Amino acid sequence: MRLLYCLPALFALLSPLAQAELLDDIWERGSLRIALEENNPPYSYREDGKLTGFEVELGRALAAELNVDADFVVAEDGKLLEGLQAGRYDIALDQLGAAPQGQGALEFSEPYAFPLAEAEGDNGVTQPMAIPFQKGNPAFRDTLNRALDKLKSEGRLGELSQQWLGKDLSQPAAASR
Repeated sequence: MRLLYCLPALFALLSPLAQAELLDDIWERGSLRIALEENNPPYSYREDGKLTGFEVELGRALAAELNVDADFVVAEDGKLLEGLQAGRYDIALDQLGAAPQGQGALEFSEPYAFPLAEAEGDNGVTQPMAIPFQKGNPAFRDTLNRALDKLKSEGRLGELSQQWLGKDLSQPAAASR
């Protein structure tokens, strides 16, 4: 009889372990599913039938840091976050600013770009850009942030933003120059 009273407590302790970690799914699958929009130059667009742009190259670099392939999924306009919440993709790249932590079903990486309105054309994005993913994946969050830190510290993120956006926006100080 005592066992019946202990079962709810046991389930509560084991439930975080039973929840599949996104990072494990990505490594098992061998690919990082990256959602983006395809008609958003210079961030992501088709050229000669192939996806290209800043976000495409960033996605490839992140996947390489995770030792997996980049699997790009073109999402409908305005449906990126909805698909992310539903688990259709692992991350979304679309000049998204981090929302306050603790809100909604999504979590965000550390900022990877610090744009200025004039550097963004008519998008008017001025807040730091971050990568959203489903909440409850601490190992993935830490791995993603380490990959972004590595890309920043090696200068590769700065080179990508210089190449595609015309300015190194990888550091807050660089964006304010």
